[in-house]
Amino acid sequence: MKQRPGMYIGKKSLHLLQAYLNGYIAYHNEVNKEPNYFFLSEFQGYIQRRYNINTTHSWAELITFFSSNDEAAFDKFYELLDDFFSQSTH
Repeated sequence: MKQRPGMYIGKKSLHLLQAYLNGYIAYHNEVNKEPNYFFLSEFQGYIQRRYNINTTHSWAELITFFSSNDEAAFDKFYELLDDFFSQSTH
């Protein structure tokens, strides 16, 4: 998805990527007996610590706020995601 966002969400957009991920998680949780939010709840905390902000805004809203536009936010998401996974014990 990172290399070919157009195939999955139409264009490079963090807003669309968040909607896609939320849809995937909703479907997964509906089909499976045990809910799973994958890495997103931990990622939310990571983003808040990274930007030194405590808020109810989503990780996507925070990344977008600190980016020049939605396309730049899409790229920043993957940069932050790589850093998140390199620091976590997942």
